[in-house]
Amino acid sequence: MGDTTSGRYPDSEEEWLLDGMPTPPYRRTISRRDITATWQPATTAYLNVFAVPVQAGDIFDYISFAVKTASATQTHAWAALYNGVGTGAALQAQTADVGATVLAASTAYKWQLGSPVSNIGTVGTPQGPSTGVIVPQGPAVWGIAFYVAATTLPVLDGMAGGAVLGEVVVSGQVPIASTGGSIGATATAPSVLPTMTSLAGAVPYLLLSRN
Repeated sequence: MGDTTSGRYPDSEEEWLLDGMPTPPYRRTISRRDITATWQPATTAYLNVFAVPVQAGDIFDYISFAVKTASATQTHAWAALYNGVGTGAALQAQTADVGATVLAASTAYKWQLGSPVSNIGTVGTPQGPSTGVIVPQGPAVWGIAFYVAATTLPVLDGMAGGAVLGEVVVSGQVPIASTGGSIGATATAPSVLPTMTSLAGAVPYLLLSRN
């Protein structure tokens, strides 16, 4: 603690303090203080995925976001959580499809996942042939998918972003925004992410929480 304090670094993460010190902490695509612009899906019925760092022991039940401008003539809208952002990442859970219930302007939404999702590794060594694979314990980068099929697509709070695809500037960086393209008008998230390509530009503020 002495080295941390004398080095002028905080011993508590600032965004966690601004979140009201929740237990467990929230995880998000961007900092709330970086909300200086907006994000809107470029095309209806596209699967857009945004990277979110998660820590060992995290458990999530909700995906939250804020809408600036409403959708219209909507047929489907949902969010989903995947265990990565690349092609083949597995679906962990999906929120309910809200169907034709449009996303209203100036409204914060908190959608519940169909089941809790945890980043908790396997304890010990599985025994026997049918115990499955070992799940590693540790931090990871997961993906929040946001999907809307509508004539007028909603505008969400976010940050402006840049011109480089996925904001990847050196090899090995995880794209912070990517798309799987059109998946058609559907109420169901794909079981695995399709072929993903990096996106440039704005990133929405999407929040994972336990409560």
